[in-house]
Amino acid sequence: MNRFLMTLSVGVLALLATEWQTRGAAVQSPDGSPSHRFEELADGVYFAIGTGVMTVMSNSLVIINEDHVMLVDTSVTPAAARGLVAGIETLTDKPIKYVFNTHYHFDHAHGNQIFGDDVEIIGHDFVRTMLSSDVLAQRTHRSFTERMPDQLEQMRARVAGTSDAAERQELAAALRIQEAHWEALQETKPTPPNVTYSDTMRLVKGGREVQLHFPGPGHTGGDTLVFLPEERIVFTGDFFVGRPGGHGLPYMGDGYVEEWPSSLDRLKALEFDIIVPGHGLPFREREQIDHLQAYLRDLNRQVNALYAAGVSVEDAAGRVDLSAHVQHYGDRVVNADPRAVVRMYERLHIKMPR
Repeated sequence: MNRFLMTLSVGVLALLATEWQTRGAAVQSPDGSPSHRFEELADGVYFAIGTGVMTVMSNSLVIINEDHVMLVDTSVTPAAARGLVAGIETLTDKPIKYVFNTHYHFDHAHGNQIFGDDVEIIGHDFVRTMLSSDVLAQRTHRSFTERMPDQLEQMRARVAGTSDAAERQELAAALRIQEAHWEALQETKPTPPNVTYSDTMRLVKGGREVQLHFPGPGHTGGDTLVFLPEERIVFTGDFFVGRPGGHGLPYMGDGYVEEWPSSLDRLKALEFDIIVPGHGLPFREREQIDHLQAYLRDLNRQVNALYAAGVSVEDAAGRVDLSAHVQHYGDRVVNADPRAVVRMYERLHIKMPR
């Protein structure tokens, strides 16, 4: 999950369309307009990104083979997944036979439930464990959903309180999207993979080879890299993310910051030309992985020192100085994300009780 989840603006989508050729669109949104845009990266391989007219929150990858379709990540709700599937049907009439979950977070895997028993949903063992638990009650999911009722009331008040017709129309459209998302969340029933793996899985199906790699602990305890060796494309989920105009930081509230840099070496070992992240745009610059490794090592070193010095978790985030990484991540990363520090303190307390 990206640290900062944003709805892409029309301007960003226009920029994206100039970089990757648009091939199709899905109609499954509050106003009936396309929910996803598809950009062809290689023959039969499409990057799927939300258009902003409904809440989808994350990217997907669509792989069209000789007699079936493979889908990487199923979006944030069953409604978003149905929109994604409707879009795939504008590209091909072949059935979806395989679904890959890059990790268990709600914005990537809570569309699993729309697929029948004839579809193989494949993920790491850890994903099955987490999606078989009471994942809706866990901290990460609650942090993104429990404030929504209050946010909706605030949006309704803003719509009612504005006298500017154009602003009212814009606010009302945003409100409809959020209200539809809230309704969609009520339908969600986390559905675990029905096929799992532990380290590496290789599939040769429909004339194409797809590899699944567990790189080691990182964004979660069970991330999957979906690698297409012939096309030299890797879909990273939130193990590595990007954003328009640069490269952002992944959410670390369930992360393994100490181990993550070494796990990133396994990503670097793959022979790819294009990284497709779980959030943001596809990119080619391998050095961005080096930047994330340096950031994570610096964060880990400083938080470990603060913990050893007895600094409280409440104070630690503000005392971390990550200004050395502003060049790559912007001013907002000068201090650490408090959610990351809480997670790191929890793991340190297990490792080194004090």
